Amino acid sequence: MLRKYKNLSLFSKISFVMCGLALALSSIITLTAIIYYRYIFSERLLGSVKTATVSAANTLYVNYTDIIERFVLTCGTEDFKSDVEYLYQSDNSYLTAKGMVQDELAALSNCNYLVHGAMILSGDGKTAYTLYNNPLYETAEEMFSSIELSQVKGISFLKERKSPFRSRVSVIPIVFPVSVITQYVELDISDSAPNAYVIIFIDSSKMQTCLNLTNVSQAENVYYLLTADGCLLNSPSAEETDDVTSILEDNRTKELLGSVTWNTSDCSTFVNSDCYLAAYGLRYGDMILLNYVPRETLPDIFGKTGYTLLLLLMLLVFFLLTIAFLMAHYITRPVNRLVEVVHQIEENRYTEKLNFSANDEIGQLGSAINTMHDTIRQQMVRIKQEEAEKYKTQIQLLTEQINPHFLYNTLECIQSEVLRGNSSTATNMIQYLAEYLRIGLSYGADLITISNELRHADVYIKLMNQRFQQSIIFLYKPSSDLNQRLIPKTILQPLVENSIRHGFGIDASGIPISVPTIEINFHAVENRLSIGVIDNGSGFDVKKVEAITLGNHPGDNSGHVGLHNIYHRLVTYYGKENVQVTFSSIPYYRNEILISIPLPEE
Repeated sequence: MLRKYKNLSLFSKISFVMCGLALALSSIITLTAIIYYRYIFSERLLGSVKTATVSAANTLYVNYTDIIERFVLTCGTEDFKSDVEYLYQSDNSYLTAKGMVQDELAALSNCNYLVHGAMILSGDGKTAYTLYNNPLYETAEEMFSSIELSQVKGISFLKERKSPFRSRVSVIPIVFPVSVITQYVELDISDSAPNAYVIIFIDSSKMQTCLNLTNVSQAENVYYLLTADGCLLNSPSAEETDDVTSILEDNRTKELLGSVTWNTSDCSTFVNSDCYLAAYGLRYGDMILLNYVPRETLPDIFGKTGYTLLLLLMLLVFFLLTIAFLMAHYITRPVNRLVEVVHQIEENRYTEKLNFSANDEIGQLGSAINTMHDTIRQQMVRIKQEEAEKYKTQIQLLTEQINPHFLYNTLECIQSEVLRGNSSTATNMIQYLAEYLRIGLSYGADLITISNELRHADVYIKLMNQRFQQSIIFLYKPSSDLNQRLIPKTILQPLVENSIRHGFGIDASGIPISVPTIEINFHAVENRLSIGVIDNGSGFDVKKVEAITLGNHPGDNSGHVGLHNIYHRLVTYYGKENVQVTFSSIPYYRNEILISIPLPEE
């Protein structure tokens, strides 16, 4: 095993050590946290949660008892009996009735510091009476539904809701259904509607604060009031809603609530991976006080011991950083240099070679990259030379294919004119031919300016007019911003020749045209140059001409070798993806060949 380790590369050795240290560190931290958490802190916190829950239940009981006593003292009088009897009358005056209960409402509203306000509601649930300084912002029927009131039997707690008074406070209503049975009002627990409802509103936020103060050491306690069947009375905050909903829907939580017993001093508990739950059965109202405490964090678990563990972690991290620095110095940095060299070779920027003095794997790889770079450079030079020679040969062959008999026919025509004594005609033809050859040869250059290419087509048409006694009209309008742009030479002449021979029936089969016209346009659109050659000849078969031009072979009897030749010259120079040729033909009106190539630079 040790021999195998020695034979590993340096990078594998360091990686092995780093992984071992990281694994050991993770194992130590995890094992320590599990042991401390499972056997010490968790049990201690669970006991604290129980104590806090029982203490909060007792505090809630004290305040509830205080409210009940004040209710009895306030509403257990003959005056209140008279007030209820008047409220119950169908023909009573609302203002008179409201004035009669102001003393009772004031006493109830100030009976306990948890109380937010009080209200007296008529037995039919349609009329509400409040203090003068606590007006309602909605009707009584909007605050309490008839179904909700019909379920009230004795003293009942209702679900938390927004305060009915002009306040943003959330309240939990305590409803006392009362009826006049003897000389005093009594709580009504029958199924029939009572004479009135006395409602005291508990401030939900004050109640939560009061319960939290019962155990200062547990600041994360959140208390919820539930009915015996598990219905939540006070609403959780927006960020707690999803958590509380999922907890209450958990079957284990339902089992916990079902195991609660009333009239005892003990509470039921449950612990899951997210929180502690403690449920206490309140001795009044058949309600359950549920205490929710999130699971502790690492600082909660370790306390002051955490500083020692933190110091140990820092030492281990420092050791790992030292190893990482050595890796960066001896391995990572040379590897990064090699990556940069490869990028420079890829972008053709590797001009100054790096020397690798070490003879380890990194040094050997660097020397191999330098050798590979030299080989690639030599191959690139050789390939470029071969491509240049191939391109030059191909362009030369394609150029030489353009009607080599034109020169011979023109010279014979000049000879004929001389023999007939037409010296002026012969002189003009010699001048046109000289300019045609001068522009076409262009001292061996492959590119000429657009203005010279147009001039080349112009003198060709003049020669054809002289040879065949024609009056072909040649229209073109040079553009000053395009005149000096360079394009491959002898592009227009074969297109003009096609128009003359096949479109106008001159020197080939076809129907002669009375006023033959050829128009050439150059347009720049964004980064493309559009070349259009238009005539009014007899036209052509678009699909056939397109197949001949764009195909690999022009065909034996096509008569359009020039079009095929031009297209493949442009493809050779610009690339097939950058050359577009389109055709349209309306015989004896407008026949157009449109060539689109990349716009030449100025």
